[in-house]
Amino acid sequence: MIYNLQILRALAAYSVFLTHFGLYAGPILPRPDALAFGAAGVDVFFVLSGFIMFVSTAGRRESPGRFLLRRAIRVVPLYWLVTLALALIALAGLKPIGIVELRLDYVVQSLLFLPFSRGGYVEPLNSVGWTLNYEMFFYAGFAGLLMLAGLRARMIGLAAAFGAVILLGLAPVPGLYWAYYTKPIVLEFVAGAALGYAYLRLGTPTPGFPVRRTAGAALGVAGALILGGQVVAGALGADLEMTGFLRPLIWGSAAVLAVGALLLLEQGDIVLRARWLFSQGNASYAFYLIHNLMLHVSAKAAAILVAPGPQRVALVFVLAFSASVLLAEWLFRCVERPIGAALRRVCDGSPRPAALPGPVPL
Repeated sequence: MIYNLQILRALAAYSVFLTHFGLYAGPILPRPDALAFGAAGVDVFFVLSGFIMFVSTAGRRESPGRFLLRRAIRVVPLYWLVTLALALIALAGLKPIGIVELRLDYVVQSLLFLPFSRGGYVEPLNSVGWTLNYEMFFYAGFAGLLMLAGLRARMIGLAAAFGAVILLGLAPVPGLYWAYYTKPIVLEFVAGAALGYAYLRLGTPTPGFPVRRTAGAALGVAGALILGGQVVAGALGADLEMTGFLRPLIWGSAAVLAVGALLLLEQGDIVLRARWLFSQGNASYAFYLIHNLMLHVSAKAAAILVAPGPQRVALVFVLAFSASVLLAEWLFRCVERPIGAALRRVCDGSPRPAALPGPVPL
C-alpha cells in the first residue's frame, strides 16, 4: 500500500468538490468557473489510474478477460447503484443534479459506460461518470497489452496505441464516439503508466539524494502550472477549464509532478500518515460519485434556511462537504467493500486486496 497516494486520492476528490461547489458560490465568486482549477483533481485520478494499473500488473501475465473482470468488480457495482438511485429520484419528480429528462436509453447507456449527449452535454445521468467512460476505454486498451511480458514492451505498446488514437482524432471524421475517445486527455493515463515504468525501473533513491527538496520543487512547479494556466486563460478571456491539448499539457503535467513528488517522498521514508485522509482515500470513489448530489440537496436546504448571500454559500459548503464525507465513508465500509469482497470470492476465491490498491475510478 502506498500511503501517500491514498492521501492524494482524498485531496484530488476534495478539489473536484471545490470546483462543483463554485457553481453554487455566485454571490462570492461571480464567475461560475472561478474554481475550475479544482477540476485538475480529475487529472490526478487519471494519472494515478495509469500508474497503479501499470505497477500492479507488472510481472504478471493475465488474460484480458480476467483483468477486465477485476476492473469491473472495482468500478461497476457502486456506480450502478448510484446511477439507479438517481434514476429513481428523477422518476419521483425531484430532478436531481440536472436530470431534466429521464429516458430509458439514457439509463442503459449510462450503465454501459457509453457516451451520449443529453441537454447539450456529453455525460451520463451521473454527470461525473464521464471520467469513468474514459477509464473503461483505457482498461480495454490496456487489457490487450497484458500478453506482453516485458515492462518495456508494454510501455512502448501503450504509448504507441494511445498516441495513434490521438493522431487519428485529428482527422475530420464525424461521430460522437470518434470525437469523444480521441481527445488528448487520454494521454494522461499513458503519462501515469510512464511514471509507473520509471518507478519500477529506478527503484529507491540513492543515499544522500535530496528527496524533500526535489519533491517540494515538483509540487511547487505543479502549483505554478495550474495557477499560471488559470491566470493566462483568465487574461485571455478563455474557458478556465482546460480543453484540447492544453489539458494534458498543463493539468496533466501538474498531476504527474504531484504524483511523482508523493511517490518520491514515500520512497525516502517520508510518509503522510494522516489516518482520516487515508480513510478518505479509500472512500474517494464513493465521495466522487455522490458529492454533486449532496451539493444539490444542500443548496435546496440552504435556500429554505438562509437568505441569499455569503451565509447561504457557506452553509451549502458545510452541509454538502460534511454529507459527502460521511456518506462516502458509509458507502465504502458498508456497500462498496463488502460487495467487492463478495464478488472477488465468487470469481477467484481470494477476498484479500492486492498489495497495491487498484486504479481509482473518479
